[in-house]
Amino acid sequence: MPWYKSGTVSVTLNSNAVIGTGTALIVNCRVGDAFRGPDGAWYEVTNVASNTALSISPTYKGATTAAGSYALAPMQGYVKDSADALRAIVNTYGAQLAALGTTGNYDVLPVTKGGTGSATQGGARTNLGLGAAAVAAIGYENGDVADSYATGRTRASVVQSWLTNTGHGLDPNLYPPGSPSMPTGGTGFWYKQVFRHSATTNRLTIAWPYGTTSSGSGTVKFQSIYDGSLTPWIELYHTGNTTRGSGGVLSAASPILRIACVATSERGDLQEQTFEPAGEWGVTNNEARGVSVERLAEGEYRVTGSLGLALEGWRTQDPCSPDGGRTLGISDSRQDSDGTVTISLFKQRWTLSEDGEMVPGRGAPMDVPLNSWIDVRLEMPAIEPPPPPSLIEE
Repeated sequence: MPWYKSGTVSVTLNSNAVIGTGTALIVNCRVGDAFRGPDGAWYEVTNVASNTALSISPTYKGATTAAGSYALAPMQGYVKDSADALRAIVNTYGAQLAALGTTGNYDVLPVTKGGTGSATQGGARTNLGLGAAAVAAIGYENGDVADSYATGRTRASVVQSWLTNTGHGLDPNLYPPGSPSMPTGGTGFWYKQVFRHSATTNRLTIAWPYGTTSSGSGTVKFQSIYDGSLTPWIELYHTGNTTRGSGGVLSAASPILRIACVATSERGDLQEQTFEPAGEWGVTNNEARGVSVERLAEGEYRVTGSLGLALEGWRTQDPCSPDGGRTLGISDSRQDSDGTVTISLFKQRWTLSEDGEMVPGRGAPMDVPLNSWIDVRLEMPAIEPPPPPSLIEE
């Protein structure tokens, strides 16, 4: 380290006092350093009283001098470096270090001073306002922290009872065919979500199929469980599993064909939702893709590409007016062994019966009115269920 020589000093014969002028002795001098006086002799520094006063040993032997030159030579440089570094820390953080003394416990720093205020984990969490989630287990119960699967990701596809999982939220299992107690229909693979009351078995289950089939598109089912007793499955009807007839009446849907002249129809809703043209004289929804309609003669239409008319429920609906559902014609259907369906449409003809009543009957053949259509519900070939999705195991 360099010698310190700033300023001047006043020394007196036989005195150990050194008085500086323009000196900074506190920072640049340490006890044990060597002091070379104006007389050229060397002395040991025994005390540093201030920036302008220090003591030496032995007493000064030269002539008294009021403003002489001097030099301070560090004899313990490494100790001085450490002391200087410590002094820099004290100068920078002295106030903060002093404030720590007010805690009364140097091992615990209060929250107000950036600590936790406790020597235990539980106490620290409480003082920091952390809730139970900070130490909650991963799971479905009240107080647990839901993992990524609980928020909508399926973990596996394992055959197990539909009633196995009773926790809140989305079930992490995709239920494949063969799983007991699950809903029927759809694709055979089902997802579910559970709303459970308290810790009891009372719960509401919502089910919907994986993928789509001609008989299960848009299926959503509900089931309630009370004290272990199951209610029947209730299916939600919506635009995915109902169709609107030409008169505006909703009916259960599946593969649906609407017979009308696609090019000249006055109905802007003829091709609503998923309906697309199936030839010049018909449109089908997405469950009846592959069906086509051909006009054979006035009021006579041949439908091919299906297994025939629906096996259950309604099959055909006569064309109706869009302003109230008044019937605009009377339809008739017949089916061949190969599934070909022929639909005929006739005008309404009213005749007076012998007892004086007006009886509707079939009149002359007529084409479908431009402001209406004929609804036909079909049976389609079975579609292979989709393969189970690729699922990532933990």
